[in-house]
Amino acid sequence: MGDIREKLEDNTKQVLDAFPGNAILGRGLEKLLLDRTEFDTEAKTELSKLREKIFSYSSAILKGKGQRRHQNFKVGVEFDLEEYRSEVAQQIGISALELGNQLYGDLPPFQKVLGFRKISAEGLLHRYNCAQIQGLLLRCEAMTIHLADSRSAKLRQLMKYLRFNKLLCSIRRNKDHGKSLVLEIDGPLSIFVNTQKYGFNLANFFPAILHQTRWELKAEVRIRKNQSHTLDLNQTCGIRSHYRQFISYVPEEIQLLSQQIANKIPAWELTSTADYLQFTGESVCFPDFLFTHSSGKKVAMELFHTWHAAPLVERLNQLDAQNSAPLLLGVNRNLLNNDELTERLESSLYFSRFGFYFRDGPTISKIIPLLDQWFKNVQKEL
Repeated sequence: MGDIREKLEDNTKQVLDAFPGNAILGRGLEKLLLDRTEFDTEAKTELSKLREKIFSYSSAILKGKGQRRHQNFKVGVEFDLEEYRSEVAQQIGISALELGNQLYGDLPPFQKVLGFRKISAEGLLHRYNCAQIQGLLLRCEAMTIHLADSRSAKLRQLMKYLRFNKLLCSIRRNKDHGKSLVLEIDGPLSIFVNTQKYGFNLANFFPAILHQTRWELKAEVRIRKNQSHTLDLNQTCGIRSHYRQFISYVPEEIQLLSQQIANKIPAWELTSTADYLQFTGESVCFPDFLFTHSSGKKVAMELFHTWHAAPLVERLNQLDAQNSAPLLLGVNRNLLNNDELTERLESSLYFSRFGFYFRDGPTISKIIPLLDQWFKNVQKEL
């Protein structure tokens, strides 16, 4: 610590120049190490003001010199350059050395190293191998995951990572193996809506799979425009996840909604949930959040974002066929740009009763009427 980014990168360059293996591998390891390094990136207004003052004095000095001196400086005569620096520094009230150090002290090459998250050599290799898979998943067309044990706490952790990355998938039980689940996730190249963000979320989800005891992953990956390949992996790949136990993340808009509910309808409480809902047949739903009434009644809420068109259609079909379920549906208004999907939403009896639209996040004005209607409906069925 205490060095600057430029010096650190010069040191790593010396190592890479002598690296006996593949240069691409070496640069990849360097990138991962730099990602673990904390640099001082805080904007320093005092340096901006100093730079403005330096340029102002510099302009005045150059205008005051004769034409010959100006020309000599332009071609870089060393004596004139040093004289010029000293004269500017004198006007500013600092030394010439300080002038050179502070002039661009807030640019990336001069950012100070504040800290580094240590990692073992073995851990770095596992992180590198994991990153290789993540890079492929950025170009994924479709992904299928087979999980052998659907009752473990690790599975619930996986679902939390799924929701954290705003991914939805089709989840069903394996008919041949009742305890196992099959997860089918559309890749970014299959939806063409904000593919860069979606691909990044999908890649971020992969390390969570590595925590499962028994799993199989199959993904269709398009390396080039007309070249599609199949990626097959399972727990025997030996790659270790760098993710620690997941701490449930609650978005700011949901925290605000939870506070509003506590204030306006204290009979209800909004929390995250790791439980799943079983629909007709083998289909399973892991909702995002759970509303719990003081009477003990519970209803979940599932949110569908911009790239969730296909899962939304499937969910509407399930709910309309089943006609009742402890589930509220929230749909991002961006999905209404799809005329076919808009028509399907308008024709859904279930959505007309227990669904709502949102922009950035669900609002209490949308939620309260649905909770009231759902609770009355439950009371009638008793």
